[in-house]
Amino acid sequence: MIKAILVDDEPMTRNGLRRFVDWGRIGIEIAGEAEDGIEAYEQFILLRPELVLCDVRMPRMDGIEFAQRIRQIDPDCKIIFLSGYNDVEYLKSAIKLKAVDYMLKPIQMAELAELLEETVKSIRASRSEQQELDAMRDQFDRSKPELMERLLKTILQLSPVSGPGYEAIEEDITRLQASFPLKGYYQCIVFGFQNDDARLRWKEEAGAEAASAGLPALTALVDGIGIACVALSSQRNDDRLGMWLNRLTRRKGQEEQQGVVAGAGDAFPHLNGCGTSYEQALKALSHRFYRGWNTVIWYNNLPTDSHQSGLFDKQAFIRFEELLRGKQLQAAAQWLDQIINELLLFTPMDVEAVRKKLFRWYVAMTRVYSETMWEFENDQLWATMFVSGELYTIRKFMMHRLDIIQEALEQTDSSDKTVIRDIIRFIQENYNKDVSINTVAGHVHLAPTYMCILFKKEKGVSINDYITQYRIEQAKRLLRDRKLKLYEVSAQVGYQDANYFAKVFRKLTGVIPSQYRDTLQED
Repeated sequence: MIKAILVDDEPMTRNGLRRFVDWGRIGIEIAGEAEDGIEAYEQFILLRPELVLCDVRMPRMDGIEFAQRIRQIDPDCKIIFLSGYNDVEYLKSAIKLKAVDYMLKPIQMAELAELLEETVKSIRASRSEQQELDAMRDQFDRSKPELMERLLKTILQLSPVSGPGYEAIEEDITRLQASFPLKGYYQCIVFGFQNDDARLRWKEEAGAEAASAGLPALTALVDGIGIACVALSSQRNDDRLGMWLNRLTRRKGQEEQQGVVAGAGDAFPHLNGCGTSYEQALKALSHRFYRGWNTVIWYNNLPTDSHQSGLFDKQAFIRFEELLRGKQLQAAAQWLDQIINELLLFTPMDVEAVRKKLFRWYVAMTRVYSETMWEFENDQLWATMFVSGELYTIRKFMMHRLDIIQEALEQTDSSDKTVIRDIIRFIQENYNKDVSINTVAGHVHLAPTYMCILFKKEKGVSINDYITQYRIEQAKRLLRDRKLKLYEVSAQVGYQDANYFAKVFRKLTGVIPSQYRDTLQED
């Protein structure tokens, strides 16, 4: 139903309209009545009707002034004037206010009913049209991130010379962001995120923050990174750009693990320079490895020095290994620290090469101190660290590992032999169960790394190797009993997988369990 209000200073007229018009059949609900313009205006604010039937001459506020006021609030409200005066000025005012009609009293009810039916059709058509427009707008708003992503990808792929598709790009820009200038200087910024929360926050705020700073910017998430193409008035430093980047990367009181970093390319005098600016921005962004989070890295500030870092010097690596083998762990840590400080000073451009070299140095640590290999294999922290960690976190990680080894070496004393006996006893009593480094360490109340180093030092073999050797010796004994199936022997020495047991047995003895049993028969 369409809401309407009746406005007339004569109660008889209002009652007559209510009585002699079949409002329900037409599709109209009379939501309120008023006897002058002031009361009618209050009713309009409260009810927001789509149709107003209004007398022209009324006390306190006439119908023309009332209509002028509601037009300021709702330009689409339908107004039908009812008047006992055939006044040209009133008629002109009604036309100016885009009234549906100006009917003279006494009102012909059949004529009014026909007019109301046409008005209802018009309102319903407007409703339908508005709903379609709202649906189209909603669909456009939902599609805008994807459309903006496609647009930015297209801009980044522009050739240095404007091609025939450039006009289409301009049309897309105008459609998606009409305020973005089509001439000027353009600069590409890329953003990296520490986690999904930071990425989502950037997606929600980047465009709004740019608008707040008065900076024209096209922004979108593309393959997990934030990309922005900003329009500048010149190639000189733009305060708006700096303000925007600071807001996005250096928030006051920013929570830990909510990091954002920006890499900025150079500005170019045409959109077709954005591809080059984008490549520059990516190179700048890769230097997050050296600079960390919550900062802006400018391509034109990157070092151009071709200094070869000691990290890539074979002799430097050999020295590190020698210090490790000589158990000079403090000196090894100092040498590693010196190499990393050199990286921070000269920041080589090939970050991936630096990651690989640092990983090689870490592998040297695990190779020299193989008793800690169990931790290297089971702790996946190293994988994340060397693939995506920053230099300062990798340094902290490697130094911490060196400290653990150093601490373990310094803790050995005369009580160690008793501990070794306890370890051996525990293994011999539990070899047929799921015995691991952690369960043994828990039994003797030692840190796993320290226990591994201590055992290797005293026995000349790692704990894992000792467990394996003891299990195989027990398997040899059990294989003498021909009543036992091979899988039963496997289970009784702690291997639930008989095939794996056979591989381990062959590795240590040179033959598989069945072949070993056959040799016993020959004897």
